[in-house]
Amino acid sequence: MKHTDQKELTILKQIILALTSKYNIESIYLNTHEGTDVSYELIILVSNKYVKTLGELVPKIVNTIREYPQYRIMCYVAFQAKDKIREGSLFLFSSCQPEKLVYQKEESDFKPVPANYDSRKCLDLTMELRHREEQKIDEFKDGYYHFKEQGKYAMASFMLHQTIELTYRYLELLLTAKERITHSIRCHHRFLKESCSLYPAIFNDEVDEDIHLFQVLEDIYRATRYEDKFQVDLETLLQLEGKMETVLSAAVVIFEQVVLAFEQQVSNASIPDQDKKSSNSKQKTEFQFDKSTPQESILEYIHSQINEDISIYLFGNRTRRFEIRGVNVKDDKNETADHCYDLLIVSDSDIRDKVMNIQASINQESGISVLLLSFTREQIQKKLNSNSPFFHQVLQYNASLFCSDNYSPDWTFHENNGILTEDEQGKAKTKWYSRENNASGFYNGGSGIDNSEEVAIKVLLYNQAIEQACLGLLEYYYGYSPYQYNLKHLYSLCSSFWLFPNDIFPRSTEEEKLLFDEFAQTVSDTRYLGSSSVGWDEAYRYDQRCERFLEQCSNLVRG
Repeated sequence: MKHTDQKELTILKQIILALTSKYNIESIYLNTHEGTDVSYELIILVSNKYVKTLGELVPKIVNTIREYPQYRIMCYVAFQAKDKIREGSLFLFSSCQPEKLVYQKEESDFKPVPANYDSRKCLDLTMELRHREEQKIDEFKDGYYHFKEQGKYAMASFMLHQTIELTYRYLELLLTAKERITHSIRCHHRFLKESCSLYPAIFNDEVDEDIHLFQVLEDIYRATRYEDKFQVDLETLLQLEGKMETVLSAAVVIFEQVVLAFEQQVSNASIPDQDKKSSNSKQKTEFQFDKSTPQESILEYIHSQINEDISIYLFGNRTRRFEIRGVNVKDDKNETADHCYDLLIVSDSDIRDKVMNIQASINQESGISVLLLSFTREQIQKKLNSNSPFFHQVLQYNASLFCSDNYSPDWTFHENNGILTEDEQGKAKTKWYSRENNASGFYNGGSGIDNSEEVAIKVLLYNQAIEQACLGLLEYYYGYSPYQYNLKHLYSLCSSFWLFPNDIFPRSTEEEKLLFDEFAQTVSDTRYLGSSSVGWDEAYRYDQRCERFLEQCSNLVRG
């Protein structure tokens, strides 16, 4: 705050008030930049409850401070920012220093920079990352010159594309601690241009030649993978070669600038020790599970985090296992497993925000995940009175997994026990047909888009198609209306009830999760930011998966 004058200090306070009154924010740090279009950069660390919805949250935060163009925001989930610093993020290490702190949530003891953190170790990890990425980049660059010399320009152009893409991805990690999962060079360029003042804007979005080169790069990646006779002329290839060399040179200069700034900051300020007692007390709230009893670990953790009477019911459970047997495997237990539990939490008061935080904390762990639904006892009884199939199936035929002492909800079930009458079934099917038509319309609209500038709209329409189908299935089979209308939540619910959603969009590995998350947040990116980082390669994958999903849904209902 000491870097701002009185006027900017007043504006900063207004921004902080606007953000913290709407969103659950742990802390905010301020970076200042002189001689740039964007003078101030806010590093916002949000609550862990946003771990699966950060992509939807960021556009809303940007929209909240749209009246202050001199401010740019970079948003991270708090625990992920801390992990990135441990892994060697110079950007977050430098940004999240105590002297840059402008807001801390009341009674929060969260500190992103670990106690007694070794700055030299942080720098060493950055050097290791650079070495690994340079090796990959150099291999593709050598491949480019090799195929160019042989006159195989199509293959050379692919190698060139990969050289540029990997360099951009490396710069994104270095400068923002974020990586855009896309093959679109245009998207990488725009992300860095909007996110970092050090990026020299190697392409110009307003120059026809660069616009053409962006399109060629889009065509190169798509065509060399999906077409047999793609060709690129030497003149265009040489233009792209110039851009490639500029990107590589810029990466060297940027790295040197980042390291120099980091070393200057370390020499001018020591890293403060954190209170060990606070650190230890924080650890007590972190979820840890016994792999032999994952369900019990989840129930115990939920109970420890909610200070009121609750009941917990299981309405879904999925496990994916990978097992190896062979001459080199001597251990019979050589397997990995991913467990997912779908739980309904019943309480007397509304605790959905707290439950979202708990879900986010549990889902940090690898090998286990949860989908938690939170309803009050009064809300559920109203659903039972209206003959809700979902709540009858969950509550009438299943005992609670956990119930607080002296807390046992006494449910009154409908005389039809959640079974719809013929008239109700007819109305439900009519509603399904309406959802099916909506989904088909969105899908056909997306399939009809071929203009490269409209790829985000294409994927957005696929997103809406699957969302409509999910809503249709939940309404038709279970009479259930979700309280979160976003694709992540809807798709997770469908994955609980049917097998095929898990096959179409598996989310076991980090890569699979990133692919789905990029797809799910397209609507928010387009609505609030006006664009999305998704590229044509991803669009084709989403096209195929969307078509499969809609077909499976129709077959399920129509038999």
